[in-house]
Order: sequence, then C-alpha cells, then structure tokens
Amino acid sequence: MKHRFLALLLIGVLSLSACNLPSGTPESNEGIIFTLAAQTITAAAQNSNQATVTPQSITDTPPAAATTQAPPPGVTITATSLPCNMASFVSDVTIPDNTNITVNKAFTKTWRLKNVGSCTWTSGYQLVFDSGDKMGGPDSQQLTNGAVAPGQTVDVSVNLTAPASPGTYKGNWKIKEPGGLIFALSTGPFWVQIKATAEAAADYPTYKKGDTGVEVFAIQHLLRARGFDLAVDGIFGNETQSKVEDFQTQNNLKEDAIVGPETWKALIIQAQQGKTGQEVRAIQRLLRDKFGYNITVDGIFGPDTANAVKDFQSDHNLAADGIVGPLTWQKLINE
Repeated sequence: MKHRFLALLLIGVLSLSACNLPSGTPESNEGIIFTLAAQTITAAAQNSNQATVTPQSITDTPPAAATTQAPPPGVTITATSLPCNMASFVSDVTIPDNTNITVNKAFTKTWRLKNVGSCTWTSGYQLVFDSGDKMGGPDSQQLTNGAVAPGQTVDVSVNLTAPASPGTYKGNWKIKEPGGLIFALSTGPFWVQIKATAEAAADYPTYKKGDTGVEVFAIQHLLRARGFDLAVDGIFGNETQSKVEDFQTQNNLKEDAIVGPETWKALIIQAQQGKTGQEVRAIQRLLRDKFGYNITVDGIFGPDTANAVKDFQSDHNLAADGIVGPLTWQKLINE
C-alpha cells in the first residue's frame, strides 16, 4: 500500500513540475524534476512513518497504600478492661418485691447474684447494709464460705424481721471486698422490699367462770395491775367474774364477764426490762409454769426474765427484742 502511494505521488510531482519548470534545456529540466521528486518522496515517507507509528508511553504507577482513618479531633480512644469487683442481679430466690409479711415476723431474704468482675469472691467478702430500712439485719456478715469465680453465681441470704408498723419497707445492700472497697451492681445496690401487714385478729382463747389454770393466774395479775383488788389463786370464781365485769364496763366492752379476744386486748400491758408490777408477774408465771423457763415470779423484769422472753420469741418466730407486746402476749396466752 505504501509503495503504491509513493508511485502515484511521484507521477503527480512530475506532472506538476513539468508544467512549472522554467524554460531551459531538456536535460537541465529533467535533472531538476528528478531532484524535486526525490525530495518529495523522502518527505512523504517521513510523514507516513510518523502517521503510522505512534510511540507508546507506559507509566507503572503503584496502587495507593491503605490508610487508617484518624479519630475526630478531641476524641481519645482507650482500651477498656473488666473491673475487678462487680455483681449482677440474677433473681430473687425468696421474698420478691412487695411480698406481704406480717408485722414483727421474721423472714429470710435470698438474692442470686453473679460475679461479673475479674476477681474471685472469697470468704473474705462481706454482705453489708447500705441504706434504707435495716429490718433487724446485721451491719455486715460473710458473703460466702467458699469461692465464687468470675462468671459464677451465688445465693446470698440475710435474716430480717418485718417492722412493727404496717407499711412498705426497703433496705439496700452491697458487698465489701477484703481490702475495704464497697461495690454492688453496675446500677447501684441490690435490695429487699416488703409490705408489712397487720396481723389478723388475735385468736385469744376464752375464759369464764369455772375455769382454772395459769391463764387465769395471768388474768388475775392483769386485773390487779389495772387497779382491781382481788385474790390471785388461778380460779375463775365469783370474785374474778365480778372484777372482769367491772373492767369491761370501765373500758366500754360487752359486759358478759367472759375474757375473750376484745377483753384480752384491753387487759394486756406491754412490758420490757426494767419494768416492775403485776403485769410482769403474769408474764413470769406464763413463762415458768406454762413453758418451763427457769425464772422467779417476783414482778421484776430483770435480765433473767428478758433472756427468757427473747428465747420464747425466737422459738415462736417473733422478733427477739425482749419486749412483751401484743404479739408476744398472744403467743404466751394462746399457745
């Protein structure tokens, strides 16, 4: 193709040259023609080569290296680690929130907790009261007598007593590690919350003329404590019947001469250590003659009587406070 193009170009040049040559001899003109033709062919060949041959320029550019995006200005990224001591609440094993418990009644609260820290709980860890209503609980006690490794659970119990007055009560608790650091859940303390409720009407026994026994002794001692003069012989006779009627009249009770629940509740008197009198004699007679406690019936509420009262209360699921109030009286009379 390229040679054909050059041949055609040569013919064209010769034709044009022949028309435009200056006058002269044929020989001189012929030389000029061939000279021009040669120059034209050379130039055309050079242009043809430039047109058909294109230099290739290859640049090897390495790919951009991956980069890590920097955090926004003012933001510091730090590595976090699991705290040594932290607990997680799992469940209430006993006494769920707002459980109804009779006033002055003892109960045991048990939580199931999980060790979600990095340190093992040992026998050196303690359950400690934090705030709220203590409900007769200890300031602190041993958390576990074993070891609770991270990720394990443990049942934690504390013995409490419902307060004497009806209402809602809540006590908060935490854990103390051997070094003295106090901790709990990530959200704060764990707790026990109850509703103390009034006890149902006391089921006092009924006594009337003709009855005898230690309870009649107690009635006669209590009547004397209320200012009625009568013999204390353990026999519900005419004199006792008359004094009971007088007491009922004085206290706007039904005058039936029968010592039943309403008369008992009006007759009893609260007593505790340091008190003296006929009501103390009634308590001592019941403790000694009915329940077998080795105490003297002397009308003095001293340490021996106080200890006997506390033992009696513990044996009958009452708050062992040594105070003979309505619930303790009812247990003393009715058991």
